[in-house]
Amino acid sequence: MKTRESQRAARELLHVTMLVMRSVAAEMRRSRTPLAPPQVGTLMKLSTGSYTVSELARHQAVSLPTMSRSVDMLVRRKFLERSIDEQDRRQMRVRLTPEGKDVVADVWRQSERHVGRILEDLSVDERGSVVAALDVLERILSTPDEPRLKAATRSNGARRHVAS
Repeated sequence: MKTRESQRAARELLHVTMLVMRSVAAEMRRSRTPLAPPQVGTLMKLSTGSYTVSELARHQAVSLPTMSRSVDMLVRRKFLERSIDEQDRRQMRVRLTPEGKDVVADVWRQSERHVGRILEDLSVDERGSVVAALDVLERILSTPDEPRLKAATRSNGARRHVAS
């Protein structure tokens, strides 16, 4: 019984995840700085610090050549810059430029507004249920090397997420 319920939950979660990804990806393509979802994932990871291309490839679960091409394109667009690792001068690190930080902030705001518009039709209780389920999913899906997003409350009572 437990396995059947888990499989049903997995099937529904994967279906909803694909719907959300499709909706957000379409919104990103309409932005003033169109980016593919994998590029956004790389920029989001780099918003937490600098990384080697190998570390980024492992995080995104892609090959090193694929990540190298993606980083090269983001460097050409002036969203990333390379620098020599202070601890190991043989290593090259990648980090966001000020323009890259602005792009990450813009993409995050635009995506949050887009999803927020979708969620507006839910009742307060339904939105609370969605947030509670997302808190559980974040807890079980987050990896130890990435910051968890914790729900924080603004003074106006609206919920927002901040990295811890």
